Amino acid sequence: MRRGEYLEEKKDIEISNTHVPDKLYGYGLQVRQMLYELLNCEIESTVSVEKFDDVGVENANGKEAIQTKSALSARNPVSDKATDLWKTLYNWLIALKVGELSMDNTLFTLVINVDKSGHIVSLINMARNSEESLTAYENIKNEFLDNEENYIQQSASINQYVETFISDENKQYALCIIEKFKLVVMDEGHTKKIYQEFKAKTYLPVDIQELVFDKILGWIDKKTALQIENNYPMQITKEEFQNEMILTQKWVNQNKCLVELAPNPTNTEIELQQREYKTYIRQLQLIELDYDDQIEAINDYLKAVANRTVWAVKGDVNEEIITQYYEDLKSRWKTKRNIVELDKDTWDEPKRGKYLYNMCVDEDVNMGILVTPRFFKNGCYHELADMEEIGWHPIYKNKLKEDEKDD
Repeated sequence: MRRGEYLEEKKDIEISNTHVPDKLYGYGLQVRQMLYELLNCEIESTVSVEKFDDVGVENANGKEAIQTKSALSARNPVSDKATDLWKTLYNWLIALKVGELSMDNTLFTLVINVDKSGHIVSLINMARNSEESLTAYENIKNEFLDNEENYIQQSASINQYVETFISDENKQYALCIIEKFKLVVMDEGHTKKIYQEFKAKTYLPVDIQELVFDKILGWIDKKTALQIENNYPMQITKEEFQNEMILTQKWVNQNKCLVELAPNPTNTEIELQQREYKTYIRQLQLIELDYDDQIEAINDYLKAVANRTVWAVKGDVNEEIITQYYEDLKSRWKTKRNIVELDKDTWDEPKRGKYLYNMCVDEDVNMGILVTPRFFKNGCYHELADMEEIGWHPIYKNKLKEDEKDD
């Protein structure tokens, strides 16, 4: 990628047109919903993932069992005969029946990421007291019984769930769920809705809102991942969350740094750079850089390109800032090269080049007031080397031409 290309217009991606599996997206939904609950729960609360439900909130007053349902297409997860809906109701009922959840102090929330509804879920959602719950229950039951009150067989995917929910022996549990049920529709896009809630509840300065949001989401994801790896429940207390918010805000305010946001390069991407025999790699081979250091350089190059694109789209950097940064790097390279040629003139050429390279990559170079990750600075040096605007070997241009002739 050349300078300026990172400012290519961002293209909107329809999630329904990608190949992201429902399960992967569903886990992300849980992490974001966890953040939403941490923003809104009481101070003594603990928010969990996959402990007693997809997401759970518990404190001295009781529990809230939260099911999150994602739909990456036109599918309706709360239609009258949707498996998602009936499995959710069934799971809650069984949890009540076996005592995993209490009928006295449990709330039931279903969160969906699409603007969908249905007759049955609406009946449940509108019931606010025992009388309304009983009416809703009878209406739902009538949907699945014939005139002689025999169950009308449905699809195999929901038969067990529906029959269990409307059976007389489970009536008290069904009524409890209906009375304490709430449907939450994230119709504007789940992440967008969570971000809006984050801005409203945290009162952060506008210029750091998105950065703190990204950092906190990453912290939640990392913390819960470590917990499950160590066989601990995935849970975070409100107090832990508030402390992390304070630390993150202080860190951002102190550093004003560019934070790595793009995913790390894949092995395939690294191998492709090697197969293409990029000029910056040839430059490293001219100074006989170790193979492991070459791989690290490829990583830095790819990470710099990817993160620069993300930062540009987010408005963290622009073309003028990037251009000035490249000029600064070229100036620093030139000064160091002159020092090496004066001070190490008795060394052989590859050794002088390797010394110059290490001098450059070992120095931190910030982008004005923005603290810049070292991988980004190194990646930019490699991009300049790829364009032959700088080089490590004392006569790198001649050596590169000779290399091309040999090919």
